[in-house]
Amino acid sequence: MRKFALSVVSVLILLSMVLTACATPTAAPTAAAPTAEVKVVEKTVVVTQEVKVETKVEVPVAAAERTQVYWYIGLGAGSQPAQIEAEKVFIDKYNKSQTEIQLIPIIVDNNYARDNLIAQIAAGNAPDIVGPVGTKGRGFFPGAFMDLTPMVEKFKYDLSDVDPKFLEFYKDEGALVGLPFAIFPSFLWVNKTLLEEAGLDMLPQKFGEKYTIDGKEYEWNFDTLKLVAMKLTVDAKGNDATSPDFDPTNIVQWGFDWQWTDARGIATSFGAGIPVADGKAVLPAGWGEAWQWYYDGMWKDHFIPTQANIDSDLIKGNEFGSGKVAIVHCHMWFTCCTVPETNTNIDIAVVPAYNGVYTAKMHGDTFSILKDSKNPEAAFKVLTYMLGEGSADLYALYGGMPARASQQADFFAGLDKTFEKNAVKINWQVAVDSMPYVDAPNHEAGLPNFAKADDAIAKFTSDMRSNDKLDIKARIDQLITDLNTIYQEVKK
Repeated sequence: MRKFALSVVSVLILLSMVLTACATPTAAPTAAAPTAEVKVVEKTVVVTQEVKVETKVEVPVAAAERTQVYWYIGLGAGSQPAQIEAEKVFIDKYNKSQTEIQLIPIIVDNNYARDNLIAQIAAGNAPDIVGPVGTKGRGFFPGAFMDLTPMVEKFKYDLSDVDPKFLEFYKDEGALVGLPFAIFPSFLWVNKTLLEEAGLDMLPQKFGEKYTIDGKEYEWNFDTLKLVAMKLTVDAKGNDATSPDFDPTNIVQWGFDWQWTDARGIATSFGAGIPVADGKAVLPAGWGEAWQWYYDGMWKDHFIPTQANIDSDLIKGNEFGSGKVAIVHCHMWFTCCTVPETNTNIDIAVVPAYNGVYTAKMHGDTFSILKDSKNPEAAFKVLTYMLGEGSADLYALYGGMPARASQQADFFAGLDKTFEKNAVKINWQVAVDSMPYVDAPNHEAGLPNFAKADDAIAKFTSDMRSNDKLDIKARIDQLITDLNTIYQEVKK
C-alpha cells in the first residue's frame, strides 16, 4: 500500500471539508446556532492512504442556510491549550449573534501550521480567514492574501481612529492584507522580588531615566543591563556572577534574556535593520555587536541561560514564568505566560539604549483573508465583528493592545482586572510609551526565499544558544554567505 506523510490536522481539515460539502442539506434548528468542534493538531504522523477516524472525532455540521467561513488558527497565536476553549466560546457567541454565517475553526499547532496551510492552499482547500497572524507569519505566503482596500471601500469600513502608521504596518508590498487589530509593544518584564533580594531598585519606567546602583547613577543602556543581570545571576551557594566565587556550572537563577525570539529579534535591540539590500545579504549596523553581546552573556559572563538551561527542569521552557530569570525582553502578548499565580511581584520597564538610541521591537497581529477564499465577502463581515463587537473578547484572549485608540482604555482596564486577581499591578504606561520606539524596518520583515532564509537564521540562533566553542564572528560571516546563496535561488 502506498504511504504518504500527512499531518493529523490535514486529515481532519480535508475530512471536515469533504463531509461538509457532501452532507445532505437539512434544515438547521432555529433555536440555537450551529457550533463547530475545535480541531487541534499537536504532532505530525505518517498515515496510510486508508484514513480511519475514531468515533471521538466529530465533524462540523454545516447549516444549510448559512455561508460557511473557515477560520485557520495557529500560524501566529491561538494554539496554546489555554486559548482553545476561549476561542470556541468566541465562535459559538458569534454564530449565535446572527443567522447568515457559520464560523468554523481549524486550530493547528504553531509548529506545523505553516506547512499545513501551504498544503491546504496547494490542494485547493484554502480556509477563508487566517489569524491572528503577524508580519513573519504572512511572510511565508507572499501574494497569498487579499488586498482588503476594495472591501473597506465597498462596505465603508471606518478606520478613522487608527493611526496611519499602523495601517502601513499591515501592508505587504503596498496591499492592505489585514485590518489593524492588535499591536504588541515590547519592553522588559521584571521580577521585582529578585531585584529586591539583590538590593536593586526597580528598573527605569520612563525613557531617558538613569539607573542607580549602590548610589552611583548609570545611563540606562546595555552596559548597565549587563551589570544588573550579573548581580541577578546566582549559583547554588548564593554567589552572584560578579563574585570571584561564582560557580557557572551550578547556576540556579539568571539575570536576563530575550525570551521567545530569534537572532533578528535580538539584534534589533541594537538598531533596526534587515539582512538584505538590493537582493543581497548584508549585516545591518549593530547586529554583529548585538550577537557578540548575547553570545558572551551565555558562555562568558553567564547571565543569560543557554538552550540547555532553558530546556532544563529548572526553567521548563518559560524563562520568566519559571521565576528563575529575573528580566526578559518580550512583548505585550506575554501577558499570557507570566504565571502571576507564582510571580506575584512583577512589573515592566523600558528597554535599554544602544549608542543612545532606544529600539522597542514591535509585533502586530491581524486577521487576513486568503485570495483563494470561496466566500470573501462573508469572511470580511466576520472580520468586522472580530475587530468591532467581538474585539474585547479577542484582546483579552490574545493579549494584544488595540491598534484603535478608542479601544485602548478598556483593554488596559481588562488587563488590570486579570492581574489584580493575584494582587499584581502593572504600570501599563510603559507599553504605551514604548510605541514610538518601534523598529523600522520590522525585525520580522519578509526576506527573499523567506522559508529557507528563516530556517538559516533559526539555525544560527540555535548554534549561538547551544555551542560554547563557536567563533561568533566567523559564524556571522557564514550566515551572510548562506543567506546570499538562499536569496539568489529565487532568481534562478
